[in-house]
Parts: sequence; C-alpha cells; structure tokens
Amino acid sequence: EAPFFLQMSFPDPHHPFTPPGKYWDMYNEDEIELPASFYDNDLPPIQAMIKAMKEGTDPRDNQNPFAVTEAEAKKIIALTYGMITMIDDAIGRVLKRLDDLGLAENTIVIFTSDHGDYMGDHGLMLKLLLHYQGTIRVPFVWHDSRQPAQAERNDDLGSSIDISASILAQAGIQPFNGIQGRDLFNSEPPEAIIVEEDSQRLMIGFDKPQRVRTLVTKHARMSLRQDEDWDELYDLSADPDECRNLYDDPAAAELRNKMNEIMLRTMISLQDR
Repeated sequence: EAPFFLQMSFPDPHHPFTPPGKYWDMYNEDEIELPASFYDNDLPPIQAMIKAMKEGTDPRDNQNPFAVTEAEAKKIIALTYGMITMIDDAIGRVLKRLDDLGLAENTIVIFTSDHGDYMGDHGLMLKLLLHYQGTIRVPFVWHDSRQPAQAERNDDLGSSIDISASILAQAGIQPFNGIQGRDLFNSEPPEAIIVEEDSQRLMIGFDKPQRVRTLVTKHARMSLRQDEDWDELYDLSADPDECRNLYDDPAAAELRNKMNEIMLRTMISLQDR
C-alpha cells in the first residue's frame, strides 16, 4: 500500500567464470568469434600483460586485468554468455513476481550495471585502468508500463550519476541541493561525460597506482594519466574499436586541443561550489 524502492544486485556476469548447472555448457566456445580488436595491443601495459602471460607470472586470482590466449578468450566468453542468460532468467522471475502481486502496472523497472568488461577486447579480460568502450559502456534499460510504447534506443550521452536524479524526478521527489547528474527524460544531453578512476594497488605494466581521467563525447574518447608518459585519444567515428591512438599524432592536434578544453570545462562544472 506504500511506495517502495527495491534494489537487487547480482554478482554475475563476473569472474570467476563459473555459471552453475545448465548454464555451464549452454554456449559452445568453438562458435565464439574473437573481438575485432583482439590483436591490437600496442599500449605499454598490454604489452606487459602479454609478457606476463607468456612467462606465467600474471596473477589470475584477483581483480587485476590480464592477457589471454585465443582459446582462453573463447572459453571465457562462452561461460560469460551462460552467466548472462542466468541473469536474464532471474530477472524474468522478478518481473513475473511483480505481475503476480499486481504491481507490474505501477512499477518502474531499471536494469543497469556498474561496469563492463574487456571480454577479449585488445586481448584482455576483466576491467580497470584502460577505459575502452567495453569497460565504460554499460547497459541501461528503463521500463515504465504506464507509458506503453515501442521500445526506443536513445544514443544520448548518459552517466551513472544520472540514475538517481532520474528516479527522484519520476517519483516527484525533490533532490538534495547540489546533487550531480541530470534527469534523463527532462534535460538536454551533455556535450561530454567524465570517467574517473583512482586505482588502489599496483597492476601489471605500472610502477604506481594509477589516476586516470577520461572524457567521452559521441565521437571521441580521450584518457589522461597522472605521471605517465603516454595518454590516449581515439576518433570513435572512424575507429570504433579504438585501435589507433591519435594522442601524439600531429594530424589530430585540433581534436586533442578541443577534447582538452571540453574536459576542463566539464570538470569545472562537476566541482562543488
């Protein structure tokens, strides 16, 4: 009889790659295609991860990213597909329960994730440090049965900080003063979004914990690192798999300068007054 908010978290799909029961061999690893960027691995930390893989010194019992062989990539991807299907089935049970309770017509259901995974992109597994599209793009589905319509796909830029603002707006609740993020349904999309990462520990290919700031627009991605001698810049329109790092390319100087200015202005806008 009262309004409610319920958050359900599923640990999968995630490593260890161990979907249970029927999900273990639901997908055939021999039918898995490797990502288009699998062999693009020129960045210094990726080279270090490949070297560690060949020497057998890469730790695979923690959350640090690691390089994989073709066979490992196909096996892990197949197992991950099994985990994804397992979550799909679980969400189906949740939706059925809402229907059984008579709540389906008055409940907004949101599906999202906290991060992605390399899943073979650039020959890597897991996450952290390198902000390729596979790690920073997350699923976001918003279902409101009060507004029945054909499903729409919106390519506006959005960020995880927008989720709470959107929920509060839909519920008619005033957000606290200074909340970051925007109402995804009643605001103009931003020119760019910021991704921030401050690592807590050393990882292969680095001699210190990393601090990375990434700017993403609809057409480009730039990542800057503290105290490293390399950075990243990709033209996503021409290079969606992020295989050509343009950061030091003189021909990309105009794009680099534009991205630097947008990053600075965006970070200013995110600072508390």
